[in-house]
Amino acid sequence: MSIARRLTIQTGEDLRPFKFTIRISASNTEYELPLTAPNGLEPALTVDWGDGTNISIYSTTSSNRFHTYAAAGDYQISISGLCPGFKVDNNSTYKGFYISVDDWGEVQMKEINFFGCSNLTTLPIDGSGNAILNEGLRDVKNFDLTFNRTGITVIPIGLFDYSTEVTSFINTFVFCQGLTSIPDNLFDNNTEVTSFAGTFNALLNVSTIPTGIFDNNTKVINFSSVFRNCRALTQIPEALFTNNQSVTNFSNAFNMATEANQLQNGSTPTDSNGLEIWERTPTPTGTDCFAFCTGLSNFNQIPTTFK
Repeated sequence: MSIARRLTIQTGEDLRPFKFTIRISASNTEYELPLTAPNGLEPALTVDWGDGTNISIYSTTSSNRFHTYAAAGDYQISISGLCPGFKVDNNSTYKGFYISVDDWGEVQMKEINFFGCSNLTTLPIDGSGNAILNEGLRDVKNFDLTFNRTGITVIPIGLFDYSTEVTSFINTFVFCQGLTSIPDNLFDNNTEVTSFAGTFNALLNVSTIPTGIFDNNTKVINFSSVFRNCRALTQIPEALFTNNQSVTNFSNAFNMATEANQLQNGSTPTDSNGLEIWERTPTPTGTDCFAFCTGLSNFNQIPTTFK
């Protein structure tokens, strides 16, 4: 499916509900919808609880956001209407309930996170059955913590294609141990981003960084801890940060915390003029940027301020 087709907003059809599935392990278990009101925008929605009941909610403090399931089982919850904010935010009571996101829907979502949902393994795949599943994320301004410590195994291609106004991916995929790869072109349409701080921190099973993953993100100023503790990485792409000339912070970007890492090929990334990141003017902060990256061919030439 072409980018042009994928960026077309569907009209003349009913807007799709936001759908996700939870697993209830015991009878008479209570669940709470983690609704938020970004910038004071309250929800105005109808929720189908997946057990044959539904109810309307018009406030994040409404008692209707709670629901008790009479029996154990898997339930697909469907939210229609206006749902501007949905943040699990590592809630210890409910974060273990989530097992899949089935459709981002069209609910004017502006902020969302499943932080801490270690049982969440599946995200919707855009283009499946000609569906356009990721356009419901178009109004999200930041994806800070969104999938932090979840159990997802794949980052769907085009996940952020519609999120053209997003400015931040802070700690988005931290410690997602089920991930083994990062898709090419993941951030191609996110030209307003200023921070990738900690975005892929501690992805212990990812071995390769897509060469041009940040090529279109020219406004970035912060790459601190972006690949920190990614100990399966074998190489840093030579031109990884070539188009990111406004960066002021590379602290801990590749800090491996131990010499027991796989970064044994190649050297540090340079720009189109052959300059190392510590040779840029003005010099960005680089504390511990390449700490423990002793397998790099030029490790001994890295300034102490960057290792």
